[in-house]
Amino acid sequence: MPPLLSWLAAVTTVVLCPAVVLLLRLRARSAAELAAERRARAQTVRHALIVQELHEVVAHQVSVMTLGIGAGRMTMGRDARRAAGTLKDAEESGRQALGELQRMLGVLSAFTGVPPSRTPQPCLDDLPDLLQEMRGRGLPVDLVQDGSPAPAAPGVELSAFRIVQEALRDTEGASRATVTLRWRRRLLEVLVSDDGPSRPIGQAARERAALVGGSLTVEGHADGHAVRARLPLH
Repeated sequence: MPPLLSWLAAVTTVVLCPAVVLLLRLRARSAAELAAERRARAQTVRHALIVQELHEVVAHQVSVMTLGIGAGRMTMGRDARRAAGTLKDAEESGRQALGELQRMLGVLSAFTGVPPSRTPQPCLDDLPDLLQEMRGRGLPVDLVQDGSPAPAAPGVELSAFRIVQEALRDTEGASRATVTLRWRRRLLEVLVSDDGPSRPIGQAARERAALVGGSLTVEGHADGHAVRARLPLH
């Protein structure tokens, strides 16, 4: 190669190599930033969906309160004008609160893509139906109650139900599973165990537990896999 061409090749290499390296670094940074944005977006959607469900719990409770107050006002045995007026005001306040909650659910629904529900969110009383559904899919599931069931906040029951639901969805490789509810003073421990291989659980389950002041751990051992959530009753 003539000296001039060799010189030009060397200069080109010196000039272009740093530019190429910089371009590759920028592309790598852009990919990392995009991945981080996607993770943040997914987390935000999970949070919004959880909040939407909890607001539906509140909306249902307010609806029950409104109907109860209305029935009480109409069936009072005594003609107490002042009490009737108070009940009427409370009924109207309940209706307004319900309307505000429904509007809030509409906003959250537009963000999550999940339409708001007019029916109550699931609770622990709905677990038998969930387990029966899993049996219909070919997974034998037992339900064990340890201790005396105690009243729990609706949000806690919803979180417990969803944690069980998510744990049972991911049972590939398992031939059977057991759901154990351990009732302790001021605490509900939810244990979902199976004989399948150890595996992680979705972040949404951990966030549900944390949202009500609880915790969630995943345990892998020789006999199988377990998801354990510890949730305060209130």
